[in-house]
Amino acid sequence: MAVHPKVGLIATVILFGVCTGLALFLLGRMTADERLMPAFIGTGVGLLILGAIGVGVARHLPSSARLQSMTHHGAQNAEDGYVSSVARLDLVGKSGTSLTELRPVGTAEIAGERVDVTTDGEFVQKGTPLTVVRADGMRVVVRPAARLNA
Repeated sequence: MAVHPKVGLIATVILFGVCTGLALFLLGRMTADERLMPAFIGTGVGLLILGAIGVGVARHLPSSARLQSMTHHGAQNAEDGYVSSVARLDLVGKSGTSLTELRPVGTAEIAGERVDVTTDGEFVQKGTPLTVVRADGMRVVVRPAARLNA
């Protein structure tokens, strides 16, 4: 079971607020007389109550119908046959022309089709002849054709 990231953020903010409030409360009440022990006892009891509430919420959260929208139960993975995108292996080795500047990402026309492409980090000017060197999923990597011949 995965918990939505906002749950952890909200819990952290609440815990920080409780601890800050407790520290400010104790700073205002701290003296070296006989009232010091009741302050520590009250703090301990408060922390025990807070811990019990936290344990109760942690046990209740997974089975709560009200809070089910914060958990993700329908993950899809490759073992079940889910493929997010098919690699464009048919483009490897084909030539084309950059339609935009590649900085290093842009658009090129390859085999008569507009394709989003990327380079290995170099900038390529608009209109430069390109060759596809590899395809990793939706990522199509190109190089200038002049650089391949050199």
